[in-house]
Amino acid sequence: MLIKYEPKVEHLKCVVLTPKEGLTLERTMVRLLPGTNEVTNDEWKAMRGNIEAELKSGEIKILAQKVSAGRGKIGGVKAKDLKEMPVNLAVKYVSECNNPDTLTKWFKEITNEEVRLAITKKFEKLGIERPDDEIPDTPNESPMSLDELDEDEDDNSLLSEDELEDDDNESEETGDEEETEQPDYESMTVAELKAICEEKGIDTKKLSKKADLVNALTSNSDEE
Repeated sequence: MLIKYEPKVEHLKCVVLTPKEGLTLERTMVRLLPGTNEVTNDEWKAMRGNIEAELKSGEIKILAQKVSAGRGKIGGVKAKDLKEMPVNLAVKYVSECNNPDTLTKWFKEITNEEVRLAITKKFEKLGIERPDDEIPDTPNESPMSLDELDEDEDDNSLLSEDELEDDDNESEETGDEEETEQPDYESMTVAELKAICEEKGIDTKKLSKKADLVNALTSNSDEE
């Protein structure tokens, strides 16, 4: 939740958070610096009753916006956080923020380059060192073992160039002879090829690669 604090005389303002049922609060008060400030939705609910006078006088204002939900749909979405704001508003609110912690939080959260540039410029203006970009977590990372990699290549490999050349030469030698129909071994898995070899009485103990199994079945078919 974005709020703007505009005191007549610039100073830090501490607002006590009043605990209420259903609210999750990690601190007992919030510190407001002149300009744009960010609080959580629960913190806003816990502090609102303590700043009624400031809200009435305009010293504290909410920056929530009605954002279009699409072409021709005005006011379809309530934008409360910086990442929900249109870029032009987000840049404006960043330029009015003087809280280093809030700027650092935004820098880590926001992906829009124009807004990130505005945050970087604000760091420079305040004389604050820009934080390093964080490398995102990769919970979906699942490295393969060498055996899995080899098995995957065997299952999806095609005939080598030498083997393809041999097939082309055989085709030229046979000329217009009719080719006997045979299963499409190339589309089968290693397990399926081994099963067919066993049915045909072909020893597969020394045959581990798909290409070897295909060759064995092809040679067997030619002999038949």
